Amino acid sequence: MIIMQTMTSDERVEHVLASESRRRILTALRSSPHPLGTEAVAAAVGLRPATARFHLDLLASAGLVERGAERRAGVGRPAILYSAAAPGSGDGPGGTAVASTPAEAGGRDGYRELAGVLAGQIAHSADPAAAAREAGRRWADALGIERGGADAEPTAAVERVVGMLERLGFAPRTRDEGLRIDLRRCPFEEVARQQRGVVCGAHAALTDETLQRLGGRVRLDRLEPFVSDRPLLCVLHLRRADAGTSGGAAAGIAG
Repeated sequence: MIIMQTMTSDERVEHVLASESRRRILTALRSSPHPLGTEAVAAAVGLRPATARFHLDLLASAGLVERGAERRAGVGRPAILYSAAAPGSGDGPGGTAVASTPAEAGGRDGYRELAGVLAGQIAHSADPAAAAREAGRRWADALGIERGGADAEPTAAVERVVGMLERLGFAPRTRDEGLRIDLRRCPFEEVARQQRGVVCGAHAALTDETLQRLGGRVRLDRLEPFVSDRPLLCVLHLRRADAGTSGGAAAGIAG
């Protein structure tokens, strides 16, 4: 994924281990005497298999978990087994992060420059706010978020959005019964500080568009950018669709 590619090894590990569920999975794999399948991991940490698979993929992308095929003589596709990577393969307990190479650093700089150019182009368009909203909708298309999906329960819809934000690198955390999502990282921070309306507008539109496609029972009330700088914190305020607005329009940006 492009967002993960723009992070250093340290940043990838920090992002992946920000999730309590992934820390529990890694602990379970490290304490197991043999590799575990997805269902065994899910049972060990109390998650659904699909959710456990999502977390395992992120742990593998950071080099903290290794995949291997089950050895068996029978017919059929062998199951994928997971084990904790050997010490030194990643950060966290028992590991040391690998420094990024010059090529990786150059790639990150290139992505930042391109993001800055595109944000600047939108900012100088006839209607920057509308262009940012359209960018957010197109982003939802690119992420494969289908229109007209099932009418998801509010809790399930929020979980889907949080999972999406995790994959994009925002290190989200829910509060206030799921109606507030704290974003503790922004993969576009440098560009967002220069083109806040464009970048934050696209993030807001992506979130609200995703909620709409999940049935619209929860909507974005407003995005509150850069509530604090150190540590970085932006806040997504959600509302139930039947609760009306609290002042800001859906997919709006506060302040």
